Amino acid sequence: MKKLSILLVLVMLISVFASGCGGGAAQDENAPAKTIVLRLASDAPLEHIATGLNNEACELVKERTEGRVEIEYFPASQLGGYETVYEEIVRGTIDLAQITIPDALDARLGAAYVPYYAKSFDEAKVLYAPDSYLSGVIGDLTAANGVKFLGTVLEGFIGMAFVQEPTDIFTPGTNKNVKTRSPAMVTFSMAQQDLGFNPITVPYAEVPTAIQTKVVDGWVGGTPNINYAWVGEVINYMYVNYIHAEATSYVVSEKTLAKLTPEDAATVVAVFQEQSVKSFTLAQENEQVYKEKLAADYGVDVVEFTPEQVDAYATFVRETSWPKLEALLGKELMDGMRAEVAKL
Repeated sequence: MKKLSILLVLVMLISVFASGCGGGAAQDENAPAKTIVLRLASDAPLEHIATGLNNEACELVKERTEGRVEIEYFPASQLGGYETVYEEIVRGTIDLAQITIPDALDARLGAAYVPYYAKSFDEAKVLYAPDSYLSGVIGDLTAANGVKFLGTVLEGFIGMAFVQEPTDIFTPGTNKNVKTRSPAMVTFSMAQQDLGFNPITVPYAEVPTAIQTKVVDGWVGGTPNINYAWVGEVINYMYVNYIHAEATSYVVSEKTLAKLTPEDAATVVAVFQEQSVKSFTLAQENEQVYKEKLAADYGVDVVEFTPEQVDAYATFVRETSWPKLEALLGKELMDGMRAEVAKL
């Protein structure tokens, strides 16, 4: 009897420990679901069209998942520059981002910044739409890295800003006698070189210091909004020449989506796709506001190219720089982009 009693006690203890560690015991259906917190990285400063869209996205995800998924937003490159952030998205150590997709893993990822692919807001709304040729290409390329492309964030159009006036600014191909900060992406630097500027690669985070210390005379890489928020105090001239659409991207790690229930994953994807589409209607209005603010608040001389001057730059770049980009992006991709432009 004594041995039997000891055996019964051991069986009861095993049962208690097994249920305490989740060993097949029934879950309490009324227990609150554990909140999953995702991190969203962005280069956008606080006063920026993308920050407004991103903050709203965080609220929508929390609301539509009934608190099961929350997103913590890190603007202003707090989690690193876009190159670093994209690497972390691939690894799954950062969950979501609104960034320029770097072209280090595949040069074709820089196709969104082909100069003068679009040269107006009306063209951008077609060429960068969710169902566009370019969105399909980028989506396929990021998928190969384990990253889901959620859509373009149209922030406006990139122009050029300087401390001093470039020489013969309206004539493409002549020496402008200025050093221009350019991103490392060839889609930027090649056009700068061909147009007559002297491109120097400077990391985005160092742009204000580089201008102040005269490492460069100005930069390409910013809309009126980003010029106002980032370098408004140090520039004197802003040239609105529509050289690149500021087409950053919403991306999410496939590893992150796998952590979520199918329903919540679909919600996250849908929210950011909606914000992408919303950006197209906000961008043009936002650009006009910040052209005026640059002039009023910082005394910047905002010089807008006429449609004829934009066409002169665009024609020159498409004839001079685009054929060179075929070696980088491939003839198939460039021909596809030419075909889309021809449809406009």
